[in-house]
Amino acid sequence: MAIPALTVELAALWKMDAVQIGWLGGIYFAGYAVALPFLTGAANRMDGRIVYFAAALISAATSFGVAIFADGFWWALAFRFAAGIGFAGIHIIGMKLLVDRLSGDAQSRASAFYTAAFAIGSGCSFLVAGFLSTLFGWEAVFIFAAIGSLLALPLLALIGPPLAGNELRSNRLFPDFTSAFRDWEIIRYVIAYAGNLWEVFAVRVWFVPFLAYNLAMNEGSGLGLEPTTAVGLSVFIAVPLNLVIAELGVRWGRKPVIFVVSAASVVVCIILGWQASGLYVLVLGLLLLHGITSYGDVGAIAGGVVAASTPETRAAALALFGLIGFTFGFLGPLAVGLAIDLAGGRGEPVAWFWSFLVMALGSVVSAAAMAWKPKSKVRC
Repeated sequence: MAIPALTVELAALWKMDAVQIGWLGGIYFAGYAVALPFLTGAANRMDGRIVYFAAALISAATSFGVAIFADGFWWALAFRFAAGIGFAGIHIIGMKLLVDRLSGDAQSRASAFYTAAFAIGSGCSFLVAGFLSTLFGWEAVFIFAAIGSLLALPLLALIGPPLAGNELRSNRLFPDFTSAFRDWEIIRYVIAYAGNLWEVFAVRVWFVPFLAYNLAMNEGSGLGLEPTTAVGLSVFIAVPLNLVIAELGVRWGRKPVIFVVSAASVVVCIILGWQASGLYVLVLGLLLLHGITSYGDVGAIAGGVVAASTPETRAAALALFGLIGFTFGFLGPLAVGLAIDLAGGRGEPVAWFWSFLVMALGSVVSAAAMAWKPKSKVRC
């Protein structure tokens, strides 16, 4: 998440408007969505660790590329699209490597911990990016990100073989998506994930610019807290609660738990938009709360799709989960950027009001997916 952490600095350096910021923040997830079907198909034909290894190399190369070659919006856009391809081979393939080595409820719980680990990493990226950029310049942020990708490679040697019957080989180029589309429960969680990532990645991309706007409206009220530090703080607060919510989903039922959290997120978004120029302490508190409501149910959603799938459908389910989810993760930041520009730009309070209404659409979709009652309760 280096680009979102550096949004304000790079927007000024490369003279980007809100739509371009949305593109640069979201194109990473577009690369993910485009590559994922190919990479999950490859992971079905060969050892997933090979796919993960190649993806980590791609991720490192593209981060080095941004640091060395990117001197404007278009170069950065191209490298970030390629970086998304690398991330696709790390994220969902990594989850598959994990759940293929577990069984029963351990798979769902491990999925929640996996998504929490991703959140911790993204939160750290904001903290480290702000620190490194201040000390060494923005290019250093991407050099360290590349090194991070390379450090993951030796850990692959520690991963043992999958449990018998969990990893099924196939010669198909792509996973058999029809098997996932026939299962109503898989589709329910795929839709919920799409809404979730629309909102989560939109607020991740726009958190720093929004807080910078509020600081400008409340000069001298910043509490000495850098916007990048605030983002990292919001993630670290949300992670343990994400695990708690995922466990509540296992015990009390995922659908009602996800529905309540999604509904709460809609309310928080509306209040944030209304108070965009309000007191800094109030807005910061609301943003920290939104970090919980927007991201808090992602572990329960991930656990839901794993629980709904079988060894035969899991590869397709996870591929569809990532493909649809990250497609909307790409569209969310872009839609917010468009709304901001149409409403007058980043300096207008009404623009931020509309931006949070656009973000809230994600949780509306997630809540609707949990409330959805298909006519046939039987899996097709």
